[in-house]
Amino acid sequence: MVSLRTIVMCLSCALVCTSLCENGISQERNSGSKPGMDEQRSLSTRPGEDWSGFLGPTGNGRSELRNAVVPWAETGPKVSWTLELGEGYCGPAVSKGRAFVFDRIAGEERLRCVRAETGEVLWEKMSPTSYVDMFGYDGGPRSSPVLCDNRVITYGAEGMLSCRRQVDGSLQWQVETGKEFHVVPNFFGVGASPVIYQKNSGSQNKLVIVQVGGSARSESPANPQRLDLVKGLDSGLVAFDLENGREVWRTSSELASYSTPLLNMFDGEVRLLAWMRDRLLLIDPESGAIKDSFFWRAEELFSVVAATPVVRAAEVLLSETYGPGSVLLSIENDLFVERRRDSPRSRHRNSLRCHWATPVLHEGCVYGTTGRNSGDALFVCADWETGELHWKEPGLGRASCILADGVLIVLSEFGELLLIKASKTTCEIISRCELKDRQSGGTLLNPPCWAAPVVAHGYLYVRGAGKLVCLDLMH
Repeated sequence: MVSLRTIVMCLSCALVCTSLCENGISQERNSGSKPGMDEQRSLSTRPGEDWSGFLGPTGNGRSELRNAVVPWAETGPKVSWTLELGEGYCGPAVSKGRAFVFDRIAGEERLRCVRAETGEVLWEKMSPTSYVDMFGYDGGPRSSPVLCDNRVITYGAEGMLSCRRQVDGSLQWQVETGKEFHVVPNFFGVGASPVIYQKNSGSQNKLVIVQVGGSARSESPANPQRLDLVKGLDSGLVAFDLENGREVWRTSSELASYSTPLLNMFDGEVRLLAWMRDRLLLIDPESGAIKDSFFWRAEELFSVVAATPVVRAAEVLLSETYGPGSVLLSIENDLFVERRRDSPRSRHRNSLRCHWATPVLHEGCVYGTTGRNSGDALFVCADWETGELHWKEPGLGRASCILADGVLIVLSEFGELLLIKASKTTCEIISRCELKDRQSGGTLLNPPCWAAPVVAHGYLYVRGAGKLVCLDLMH
């Protein structure tokens, strides 16, 4: 059964985000105003790093958290607060003691700002949506909010891109990307998170780079599922000015995927890795110029790519679940060079075949889920160089994970939380629990749990069906 979710960050001089606007689209903005004291004020009561977008501050699922309480109590970490949610599959973003939560209620997408340590709602804003998932999944947003320069950027399931002030939610600019670029809806709507790139390092100008995947007006097939009949035009990726939402460049005729782009340094130059529907692109983020591309996707209509590329030095790992599995590339002189790919005979249960959850790299191994369906998925440790699976752990479904202080925080698809030591020798489970409500005894995390965990200032945020749970990892 086809399924997929969420998706969407950056590196050193970058932060993940989402943005656009132009051509008569409504814009309410405080032009040129510097952030006031309220915008600069942090509500955090303890030190630590923010988690400003998909997969954390560097887009690789790694947290700098140290000295957390390990192992957990039998009941798991202390529950700080819970928040009822509507539809959707994305996790929150956290900055300056504020958590930004994106979901859908009836015919509106809802963005809420809450105190990250207490769950107190500070403000909420609504935007109308009519998105209907063609495969019957819920109609909520898939892309996590992204935070940058006292702004919060959201990307809805049908392509509504909005930029608001973090302090009060006032709208700065907004665009309907689906209409602006004539986007033929993807199987599960919009899912890849955008990326923010700061031009020329010292410049204040930032670009918001978005997977759009537009086409010509004549490209709508009679059967909306026949994406193989859709030909992209020139807006596979589009870059916009973060300050005013104006388009800066567009590039590629590729259709959009669910894989969040990633910024990284190669040979002293910042490059954007964007795994589109069919091909991985290597792009100069200053100009949008495509340096090279590499085809990696199953030759099957209903296949998709969703996991973000994983980078080690000048090497890039791609992994998908519908066909070819994993491939390891190196980047040399702005060109992709293939180093290895999975053997066809190893693809079923002996190789890393990621669905939507991006694996985490640690000391020569990647840790994550292999498998297309919840019943046959395995949580595994795969060797970076060879692709060999050192160990496999069943029963967690299509689990997501992040790394903190050499330990994997794993959220199973079914709502179970685990601490697993990041070791290639064996799957050492340090703690394992199902979160329960202290008063009713009911389960706090119900499936599907498809959003990657979030860690900020010692708090862990995990999302299940209809609920966000905040846990204190330090007490």
